[in-house]
Amino acid sequence: MNLYASKSAINARLLPLVDRLLAAGISPDTITLAAIPVALLGSAALLASPAQPVALLAVPVLVVGRLVLNLLDGNLARRSGRIHPRGELFNEVGDRLADIAFLAPVAFLPGASSSIVLLGVAVALLASYVGITTRAAGGPRLYRGVLSKPGRMILLVVCSLWALFAGPATPWGVFGPLLLAGGLLTLAERLFVAIRTLE
Repeated sequence: MNLYASKSAINARLLPLVDRLLAAGISPDTITLAAIPVALLGSAALLASPAQPVALLAVPVLVVGRLVLNLLDGNLARRSGRIHPRGELFNEVGDRLADIAFLAPVAFLPGASSSIVLLGVAVALLASYVGITTRAAGGPRLYRGVLSKPGRMILLVVCSLWALFAGPATPWGVFGPLLLAGGLLTLAERLFVAIRTLE
């Protein structure tokens, strides 16, 4: 399963915005690093939600912001011809920090199993590591999997809205097991593809 399949169509729709950013002189690295404070705001919204459930309304908006920024930086780099190794480093490190900021706070929410959520975060990071390492070893960068980055963010949004309208116990109780199970499936799929690709 690959939730990145529609990426090209989305990128095409973002081109007018990319051209505006280019005209404004905004660098791709700035867009890349902007995803980190967006994720930290998501973290703050999640942690505030037990006392202020309405804060969960910010989570879908911030998730969309994170995903759009992630598409814009690559688009802008290609459009401006400013593709460089440092940009790739910023992109990968920024993505991992954003994942932690969005996902780890769930471990501290009512109904969640802290250990399962944190283990799920660790597995998600390991799956990302396999995707990156496959490219470093001479293969393609692997994005596939049921809980690739878009899948993880969809799961977070669904559980956030569910918790807002139904209370926190059940949504955050199932979040950890789903994150862990989906992460393990994604990791296994990427390992399988990586091993076959790098033969």
